[in-house]
Amino acid sequence: MTDLIHRIQGIVLLDGENGKRLFAKYYGEPFEGVLEKQKAFEEKLYAKTHNGGSIGSPKDGGDITLVDAHTVVFRLDPEIHMYVVGSVNENEIMISSVLVCLENTLYQLLNNRFEKRELLENFDLLTLVVDEMIDEGIILQDSSSEVFQLVSEHAAESADAVDKLKKVIKKAQEKASN
Repeated sequence: MTDLIHRIQGIVLLDGENGKRLFAKYYGEPFEGVLEKQKAFEEKLYAKTHNGGSIGSPKDGGDITLVDAHTVVFRLDPEIHMYVVGSVNENEIMISSVLVCLENTLYQLLNNRFEKRELLENFDLLTLVVDEMIDEGIILQDSSSEVFQLVSEHAAESADAVDKLKKVIKKAQEKASN
């Protein structure tokens, strides 16, 4: 019987210029907790796809390749290369839907500015997006509108907490100066 729970093995974002890691989250064997294997795999990803992939819009499903017996769906942007890694037995359409959801949600959250600098300045949003989509490798959500709504709520709550903290610090500074 086929497993009805779809899983991925990792989400990786690499710098489009030099292939260095911008973000990576791995789930389970063989990558989780083994930095050397992760880095080696990321180098292979970049080497295999950097000049061989096409730059497309988030509406496309992305390019697909096999790397070390893993199915990889990817999208190349001049600044950021995005990869979703699955087992060789996983449904490529599901892996592709994770990539499309991730990219579309980030575009919405970053106001259609998908640039390395913007992404790094909003790293917390990236981690929230991934956490809302994936739990220990299990695909929970592949609808960008749903993920956008959930992350926007968290971001608003976080912004409120930061504002409150700033007010408390300001009051404390005022009391200390009196």
